[in-house]
Amino acid sequence: MTYSIAILGAGAIGCYIGAQWAAPVAARGGTLTLIGRERVLAPLRAQPLRAEGVTAGPMALTEDPGALARADLIAVSVKAQALDTVMEQIARHARPGVPVLSLLNGIEPVRRLRAGLADRPVLAGMVPFNVVWTGPSELHRSGPGEVAAERHPLTTWLTEAGAPLELHDDLGPIQHGKLLLNLVGAVNALSGLSLYEMLQRRGYRRVYAAAVAEALAVYRAAGIAFEKVGPTSPRLAVSVLRAPDWLFRQLVLKRQNLDPKSMTSLASDLAAGRQTEVDTINGEICRIGAACGHPTPVNAALVRLVHGAEGQAEAPAYTADALLHEIAG
Repeated sequence: MTYSIAILGAGAIGCYIGAQWAAPVAARGGTLTLIGRERVLAPLRAQPLRAEGVTAGPMALTEDPGALARADLIAVSVKAQALDTVMEQIARHARPGVPVLSLLNGIEPVRRLRAGLADRPVLAGMVPFNVVWTGPSELHRSGPGEVAAERHPLTTWLTEAGAPLELHDDLGPIQHGKLLLNLVGAVNALSGLSLYEMLQRRGYRRVYAAAVAEALAVYRAAGIAFEKVGPTSPRLAVSVLRAPDWLFRQLVLKRQNLDPKSMTSLASDLAAGRQTEVDTINGEICRIGAACGHPTPVNAALVRLVHGAEGQAEAPAYTADALLHEIAG
């Protein structure tokens, strides 16, 4: 059997995954289509898409969501705030029963997709690393790991084709582990610095550590299991984040392969005056805490501060001391 794979949302993550999957899919006789905005796709028509030394194999590039009609699997790689539009496009154009793979940050998007697309399988997925553009058709990733997805005949076909994809029967613990990593996005956004520069300053790391420690306490109270995503266990990471700057640089930063100028996607959205995914990330910790009766003042403060900065003419630039004061209450 051969299949047609559509990636709906040709941003940095979608294009990176497209570059990694295109050649294996083509080798099995399948096709891969990237659906996104022309401003992203135009450079890829002029020169090959490259991701960490891999040159993308053959793929179709289009702005037209009507291409979903040919898809046997739809991988969704957009921001959470675009989900309503995406669900309408899938409902209008995709064939009945075609599965959808969510590659969005957080846990809430899968719930929303399953509620809005109840007539088709919705598979959970997880991307453990960050991706940034280093040129019009060049992508750089930071962080270890592979894309993970729930097991399904179509995701199994992808792995058999040679696409870098880890399959799991239950992705919930991995999603909750990734959510802990994503909590850095709000701190990065409020700092106004690149992620690399922010992580060199202990005060900002203490804010991130406080958000993770609070989330771990919420998970315990709610009985939520999680798995380590990345090289360090979250509990150990809390201590490492609080270490002196020189020690953190030696233990962590030298191994992270971070682009010195890159920001998290949440920080990039805030700097550009766009709505962010803070409700999907830090807000999820607040929702779990409210459901199990555990307070979440740190993550609630980060949600409040990010919302207060959304749509502003200038991106925020909180000092570490100012953020520490805010989360202290």
